[in-house]
Amino acid sequence: MNFLRLVFTTTGPSLMVREAFSGEKFEEDFHWKDKLEFTVSDSTDFTMLWTSLLPDLEPTYAEALVDLVAARYPVSLEFEKLRSYCPKLTYSLDADEWVFYGGTFDPWHPGHQACLDLLPPDKVCFVLPDRNPLKAITSLNPVATILELSTRGRFRPLQFLVPSFLLSAEKNPTVEWIERLRRIYPNRKLSLLLGFDSFEDLPLWRRHEDLLRALSCIYVVSRLEDGQRALGAQKRAHGINPKLSVVFLGRHPHEALSSSSLRKKEGTP
Repeated sequence: MNFLRLVFTTTGPSLMVREAFSGEKFEEDFHWKDKLEFTVSDSTDFTMLWTSLLPDLEPTYAEALVDLVAARYPVSLEFEKLRSYCPKLTYSLDADEWVFYGGTFDPWHPGHQACLDLLPPDKVCFVLPDRNPLKAITSLNPVATILELSTRGRFRPLQFLVPSFLLSAEKNPTVEWIERLRRIYPNRKLSLLLGFDSFEDLPLWRRHEDLLRALSCIYVVSRLEDGQRALGAQKRAHGINPKLSVVFLGRHPHEALSSSSLRKKEGTP
């Protein structure tokens, strides 16, 4: 198989890319899993957001590109591997706090968007599409999932679509990767962005007490709760980790929307 040759630009917060010109020579090139040959350039000529290139690629190359981008971020198990031989491609934006927004997002809807919109714009947020750890494993097409989310979602400059978990056939309980990041980055604030329904259901999460102890903050977006329920959920969290900051971000017009109800309306499982 021939390599797909790409030129990446990382001078801004978003990852930009173009296919290499015919006969173009790279001063320094790298390879990724026998499918991609790439270089990193400061030039922004003829570049597009990396997700915009996916529809034009053969499926094997599109998945390889998703795999490479997944490795850019510290949550990936391959982050250190990529950083060891192409540090310029890995995520390096300095911040004292990382906010993680995970979910199946199946489908992405205005309620999901409201969570991102209500998060303060100065917060670095990693959007992590994944399978539901409380349900049976389902098959996902990582390329199709990223295309849908990048088309429907509107991400601010410090909000990044991170496909790291889409390429795994296993469940990724939040506590496990949060604890791993805590060991690697002991001085970094690690936080979650949650809808209130997820915040209230935290006791159902795997090793939720360990998770709460490992977090610095939980940003909560309303889902039709009243003040009494909000206070009760907050007290339960503080009973496990009194130092945990719980920030309620407010209400929005789409609190009643849910992905499951939308799938039922569309006749999909």
